[in-house]
Amino acid sequence: MKRPFFLTAVCFIAVIVLTIGYGYAEIGEGVVGSQQERMDEGGMVMGKDGGTEMAYGFPHPFFNHMGIPDMPGMVSARITGYRQGYSGEDSAGDYGFHLEAGIYNRLGLHVRNNAIKQSSRTDVMLMYAVLQDAEAESGVSVFGGALIPSGTIPEGQDDVVGAFGVAGRKVFKDIAIFDGNVHYMPEMKMVELGLSGIFKATDSMFPIIEVSGELTEDETIFYLLPALKFKLKPEVFLGVGSQIALTSDRELDRKSTRLNSSHTDISRMPSSA
Repeated sequence: MKRPFFLTAVCFIAVIVLTIGYGYAEIGEGVVGSQQERMDEGGMVMGKDGGTEMAYGFPHPFFNHMGIPDMPGMVSARITGYRQGYSGEDSAGDYGFHLEAGIYNRLGLHVRNNAIKQSSRTDVMLMYAVLQDAEAESGVSVFGGALIPSGTIPEGQDDVVGAFGVAGRKVFKDIAIFDGNVHYMPEMKMVELGLSGIFKATDSMFPIIEVSGELTEDETIFYLLPALKFKLKPEVFLGVGSQIALTSDRELDRKSTRLNSSHTDISRMPSSA
């Protein structure tokens, strides 16, 4: 499957997500009012310009996904550019994206590919929050989906690979947010792990620590990503970071974002929803 089809599929999914989001703008005033109260109490905060930001002004994680879905109608896009390679060798550039959207109460959609040039599959999944606190800030979710072709699949491999797992989020008010998730892909006999901590240093600066891992029958790989995100406005964050290998088994020694090709985190909700 070629790249043009992949780009068309991503655009099609984006249109669907945006259509769903803006559909919430047509909800009656009574429903909008109750949603506004819920947002003000915890999970999300709506700004005067109609934009939204996460509870207490926090950004989304860097590469990791959130442990619970976004609010209904909220759309978040993370765009990342980076260079990576082995120590002592020339590095190569790549880029990725992560689209998240709240499509219904407790239900969210995730579409992501963190290595578009190298990865032949894109992750598409639905997440449902089975447990949430009263403010819809912290909770536990289950998710399921598939890695669909977005490039040339090596001969002998399945085109579509199923994936499912569990995720969680814990918010410590105005101090920190922790997200964790476990993916299992039976066809690939692989388990992926992700854990992120976002800390609030100031109202506009957020240190981030992420640990990611891949476990297969043949190898165990773990990476550490220290990063910083800066709030440019309530809906827009800019981040920089450097990922390093923690294990002798590794795909790459280092993955670094640059200031001129960095991580952008944009969240948006219709102004009347």
